[in-house]
Amino acid sequence: MSTPLMIVLLLLLCAGANTLWLDSRQRRMDRQLEIALPTAEAATLVSIRRAAKTSRWHVFHRLANYRPDAVYMLRPIYVLLAGGMAGAAIIYVNAFLKFPGLYGGIAAVGVAILVVRGLFGWQRHRFANQLFQQLPDAVQLVTSTVRSGLPVHEAFRTIAREMPQPTSGQFAIVCSELNTGRSPEEAVEAVYQRTQVPEYAMFAVTLAVQLKTGGSLAETLQTLGETVSQRVALAARAKALAGEVIFSSRALTGAPLVIGGLLYMINPRSIDLLLFDPQGNVLLAYAACSVLIGHFVIRWMVRRETTL
Repeated sequence: MSTPLMIVLLLLLCAGANTLWLDSRQRRMDRQLEIALPTAEAATLVSIRRAAKTSRWHVFHRLANYRPDAVYMLRPIYVLLAGGMAGAAIIYVNAFLKFPGLYGGIAAVGVAILVVRGLFGWQRHRFANQLFQQLPDAVQLVTSTVRSGLPVHEAFRTIAREMPQPTSGQFAIVCSELNTGRSPEEAVEAVYQRTQVPEYAMFAVTLAVQLKTGGSLAETLQTLGETVSQRVALAARAKALAGEVIFSSRALTGAPLVIGGLLYMINPRSIDLLLFDPQGNVLLAYAACSVLIGHFVIRWMVRRETTL
């Protein structure tokens, strides 16, 4: 292994260790903040430092497909670390393929950006899909509570206590905002701003119209619940119909790896041209890029056609 490659891998290892140390330090600060302030009060505080940095890092956030106000299962620092490891893997593979250093560096940066964008987008899509699947039950719970004579605020508190995550967590934030004097429709609209689930915008508009103009809120919410339930069923049907295409794209993506591995096990010389010849390396890189581009194009087409 060449000396420059060893230096790059060592620097990436040091950067990863420093990243983990900074993350543990941030966790300690968060625990101290939770001890010093109640959870509800801390959730409603606005970070002036974070607000000042939002515009400064706007371009970087768009490049990484990151939304500061969204909820992520993985900490952003771990996502960046995964992107760095993917870039390091490309540099390591390039040491055997012998491509020029400039091309290898461009490929490493491109793969790192794609990994970071993909992980952030996957987390947001999964979180929004869970909220979307649980919304009919939440609307039904609000309808039952309103019909029993209790206010909407109490319905939101019931959702925060009894519904599973992530709906309970979002409505816990809604209850905190209601305690600070925010109206119910504005608090629900804030959920839509954080999660980009269109059905929450419909929920907020329904609350705003009924609370300001009067009328039977329970009947309107029941109609909304039926509409959302139909949309959930329609989305599940569309996903089931697209399952064959999704499976085919995954099979076509994995087939070259499986077939290439089998050929290498049977006759290694049949693959040596792709691994040790410069022209074979170009063909191998072209084939890998073509397969990946085709996979992502199929995914984009399926998602575009199945989005409600």
